[in-house]
Amino acid sequence: MRKKALLLAAVLGLSLAGTTIAGETIEITNAWSRATPPGLDRGVGYLDIHNHGDAPVHLTGATTDVATKVGIHRSRETDGQTRMEAVEEGIRIPPGESATLAPMGYHLMLMGLEAPLKAGERIPLTLEFRDHEDVSTSLEVRSPGQDSRGMENSQ
Repeated sequence: MRKKALLLAAVLGLSLAGTTIAGETIEITNAWSRATPPGLDRGVGYLDIHNHGDAPVHLTGATTDVATKVGIHRSRETDGQTRMEAVEEGIRIPPGESATLAPMGYHLMLMGLEAPLKAGERIPLTLEFRDHEDVSTSLEVRSPGQDSRGMENSQ
């Protein structure tokens, strides 16, 4: 009985800390988005995907109830200009490694937002993999003044 209570407490603690674990293979941490102003129909999703399995996994897309489409994109600097491009092939994550989706790199584009994303809310997100079951998690919506760890920036 005590072991079950400790296991339940550990699982609840992980979910409250923004960690999602799918089986023993995929772990999602630091899943967040930015609040959007009214009228903007696009948002972003950032997160870390950890592959604890023995085989590579391939992130191919995602879905959410708050947007009509979610795509994988990458921001790159070319000739002094930042450009964003769709990543049609997805992201391969070798066994024992991680992929970070973060500002100015790989990220999820939430297109066709139904309503503005508001700081403090959590939005559901399902990650789709070619060679692994889908993984459900949520993005913590942060104010524009917060950094990737949720800390306020002082500027």
